[in-house]
Amino acid sequence: MRTRHTPNDPERRERLVVATMDLLYESGVPAVSARAVARRADVPVGSVSYHFDSVKALLVEASSRVAQERLSGLEAWARTVTPETVVRRLAEMIHHQLTDGRELTVIAYELYILGLRDEDFRQISHMVIEGLRATLALFCIPTEATRLAAAADGIQLASLVEAEPPSVEDLVDALRRESGSR
Repeated sequence: MRTRHTPNDPERRERLVVATMDLLYESGVPAVSARAVARRADVPVGSVSYHFDSVKALLVEASSRVAQERLSGLEAWARTVTPETVVRRLAEMIHHQLTDGRELTVIAYELYILGLRDEDFRQISHMVIEGLRATLALFCIPTEATRLAAAADGIQLASLVEAEPPSVEDLVDALRRESGSR
């Protein structure tokens, strides 16, 4: 029987991605190197290059993983929304992403910023942004959906640097102002 750290370790690639995400959350993109990821995943450093041809490829995989989690969450969220509840439910989702879901949110923004300079990350980030806009457009007119998506993104990013996240009611008020709702 092989131990879990042999070359036939079927979970090694997954551990590398998880280690990358842990480093992204704790210390940001600059902390992600082949050595740091290998050390965190408790594998030889050569395993990183065996599974990923570069640190960028590892970051792209992590970014894709975060995007899929966000889009899956958005699908589930959409099943709980009506046109009358869209603003409140969006506020609740943002609040969740700033509190219980903070780790994934921090990782998402770490990778989102890479899209400013790199097309691969830009495409992944764009897919998530468009997913939010399209989902919101199921419940309100497209221009309102665009404003709400932009407001949600801006509020969330600004809130990540605050000592305390805004309350759901504060988020509802801010989103209503942006959407033009009462």
